Amino acid sequence: AMSKPPTILEKIYAQRAQDVELAKKTPGTTPGDIAKLLSMHLAPPLIPFVDRLRRNPSNILSGSNEILSPSLMAEIKRASPSKGPIALTTPVAEQALTYALAGASVISVLTEPHWFKGSLHDMSMVRQSISSVPDRPAVLRKEFVLDEYQIAEARLYGADTVLLIVAMMDDELLTRLYKYSRSLGMEPLVEVNNAGEMRRALDLGAKVIGVNNRNLHDFNVDMGTTSRLVDMVKDRDVILCALSGISTPQDVRTYKGEGVKAVLVGESLMRAKDTAAFIRELLDWPDLRHSEPQRNPVVKVSGVTTPGEAQKLAGAGVSILGLVFDPTLANSITLDQAKAIRNVVPRSTLNPTSNPSQQTNVPWFHSHLSAILLQCTGQRPILAGHFTTHPSHTLTFILEVIATLSLDLVQFDGPIPADWARFIPVPVIRRF
Repeated sequence: AMSKPPTILEKIYAQRAQDVELAKKTPGTTPGDIAKLLSMHLAPPLIPFVDRLRRNPSNILSGSNEILSPSLMAEIKRASPSKGPIALTTPVAEQALTYALAGASVISVLTEPHWFKGSLHDMSMVRQSISSVPDRPAVLRKEFVLDEYQIAEARLYGADTVLLIVAMMDDELLTRLYKYSRSLGMEPLVEVNNAGEMRRALDLGAKVIGVNNRNLHDFNVDMGTTSRLVDMVKDRDVILCALSGISTPQDVRTYKGEGVKAVLVGESLMRAKDTAAFIRELLDWPDLRHSEPQRNPVVKVSGVTTPGEAQKLAGAGVSILGLVFDPTLANSITLDQAKAIRNVVPRSTLNPTSNPSQQTNVPWFHSHLSAILLQCTGQRPILAGHFTTHPSHTLTFILEVIATLSLDLVQFDGPIPADWARFIPVPVIRRF
């Protein structure tokens, strides 16, 4: 008798098993190499997957601890076995930031290279792109995980959680990988497709279970799959997620009514013309862009050279006065001249360590600036020092000027090393 041809899942499993063995033997990515890098704490910081999944715009803005509307797991997917190319050239870092600012609780990144055209590099770029969002989404490594090695890789490259597909493994391997992932601080997303797999996930003690509406053996989608399994998690401390095939507000409303707490959306998000608008409509969320009060425009004048100029500008309501210290520029001043200006511009009450609002996800620059703008009331301007690539503008010099003048703000003009900002005790902005 002829043997049955392998299913899509079996083909992917066999290929990924080969890929893992090759990676393990490659200098620089051996299990020992990965372990060493992890022991050096080179993996970026984790956030708790379960806690982050419970927060989305529907409950953050209302102040409720309940998940009022399903949370969004937004996926970065370049291609798939069933659809072929979807968005091969999409800049994934930019897409991830769009997801984060639109309220996604999780960003799922396909890292399988052959059928899905993903990579660990994609995931690393996603993680870096959202690292400074105040309440960033958790990062999920969406992968066909069959070995502890892939979980260690995921942690090193910035994942907060990994996918474990019950259909791919026996109970012994499933338990081993689940425990290993948790030992690295990552609560996994455990994927099931039928009642038998759901029982195995529940026996495992999984806290987050995703029901894949797509059968991974033939890649057919049945949107009723999640609905049929909902009752199995009733009265359990489990976050149930619906995965695959979700593209309309009605899909989400149906699952919400059944008690589903999160939905994973990939292809329709990757194809959306206006991603943020699509997300708001899909999940019936408020427009986060209009949740903050409008402020008066901030006016910054640079090149102030005398106390008289400073007083006149302050009287006109200028918010930020810029002092230039590069002797090659016409409007440069000395430290003594700057002291005279400081004497007529009272020290601002700006608190550079104040935490930005965590009510909504906003770009880092927006929250950073908001903390500054809270102090720019028009009653007194804040004082900014401009620094350039002039040889005298060392980090030591900048710190000395800040201390001498009690500067409120520093502006880098030109390619000064950005990491200097970590050593500077006031907010830093950069002109490009």
